[in-house]
Amino acid sequence: MSHDSNNTIWQVFNLINLAVIVYDNKTHNYILNQHAKTLLNINSDDAFSSDVFNNITLRDFNDDTVVTVEQLFTSTITAVLLECEFTPQLLNVNHSIIDDSVSMITLEQDHSHAEQYNFDHIISKISTKLIDIQNDNINQQINFALKAIGTVCKADRSYLFEFNTDSETLTNTHEWVNTGITAYKDRLQNVPKAELPYFFDVMNLTHLFKVNDVAQLPPEANSEKAEFEAQSIQSVLCVGLRFDKELVGFIGCDCVNTKRHWSKIDLIRIKLVGEIINNALKNINYKKKLQLAQEQLINANTKLNKLANTDALTDIANRRFFDTSLKSEIKRSARQHQPISLIMCDIDFFKRYNDNYGHHKGDETLKHVARALKSLCKREGDIAARYGGEEFAIILPATNIEQCHKFALLIEQKIKALNITHEFSPIAPYITLSFGCFCSYPNADTHTETLIKSADIALYKAKKAGRNQICIFE
Repeated sequence: MSHDSNNTIWQVFNLINLAVIVYDNKTHNYILNQHAKTLLNINSDDAFSSDVFNNITLRDFNDDTVVTVEQLFTSTITAVLLECEFTPQLLNVNHSIIDDSVSMITLEQDHSHAEQYNFDHIISKISTKLIDIQNDNINQQINFALKAIGTVCKADRSYLFEFNTDSETLTNTHEWVNTGITAYKDRLQNVPKAELPYFFDVMNLTHLFKVNDVAQLPPEANSEKAEFEAQSIQSVLCVGLRFDKELVGFIGCDCVNTKRHWSKIDLIRIKLVGEIINNALKNINYKKKLQLAQEQLINANTKLNKLANTDALTDIANRRFFDTSLKSEIKRSARQHQPISLIMCDIDFFKRYNDNYGHHKGDETLKHVARALKSLCKREGDIAARYGGEEFAIILPATNIEQCHKFALLIEQKIKALNITHEFSPIAPYITLSFGCFCSYPNADTHTETLIKSADIALYKAKKAGRNQICIFE
């Protein structure tokens, strides 16, 4: 083919209102007419290699596999999707042979199927995002869905209404409006159902409210007509959302600038989007209920655990929790080759206190002593427990005998600072304690009874020596 003939043909290609790509298999170069350059966002004026198509993604419309521009010249693909920022463009592909070395394809936008494909693509995206939706981004995804249905139905406004907990009022929870259209979401909060009787009669009966021309509403819809006209609505389409067969809200579209004769396709599309949103809201509701049930179960278990491990009177650890904790701390100390100390202490002459001041006063004193002991147990693992009656025990992990003795002195000072009168005590005019301390470097064979018995022996010595003192097991 002559150079002049090529120029003439190419001038004709540039006049064609189609994207034309020509490939020369001798030079391995591609030439694009202006429509092709615009479509594929290519600015070069010269012939070029396949590298220029590296940033272009095409998919076979039939099986969604990625294909290259080069493959279009050697395959029988008849339609491809050109991926764009928002929605893919559907292109019909036509092949032609110019001569032995030159071939050509044209890419023509398929407007007849593009709108449906784009809607299907958007619905797929909405559905995917709303399947396992989390509460923190549900609003964003519903707004996207409303924009999609509003756009594809050529509406000026789309919205979601949900019934409040009283089931007698409803709220516009989400709204999309087209450019230049007034938003009414803020105004449509807690709207009484009784203000729109005709709307809800129809909605409860058919779960659909379709009006092509608001002016043609029947006389019994005067309340609805007045509200629609106040919002400049000319056409309205709403689909009910149900939960367990009960109407819980609705999704809708309005046309303000022009009337719209709502088609079956419009109805199918809005029902589909409504169902997707409704299912997402159900999932959120189920998740909230499940989360609430889990929280209640955790709280109940926490309370039961506390009841099981806490002394009812003094609100510190009970004997059961003390036994379990001491066993656990002995094992941990053995693993880490650390000491563990135990203090056993008794309120001196507490029977005389109870006999003279009464059991109510005695209970109050036990509470004060318990709080004092607990306030000094600040490290993780330090445990103050009521061992029984007026006797208390303190577990001190990673504590040697000198540190244990200092801790007992702190308790002694704390109890003295309480200054609880005990005029029937022969050793002091206030409540005092006797202490028995024991420290051990446990091994795998060490038992809790060993520590308890040793600390108890030291406590017995403190009492025998006159009380209100600290004795260490030697």
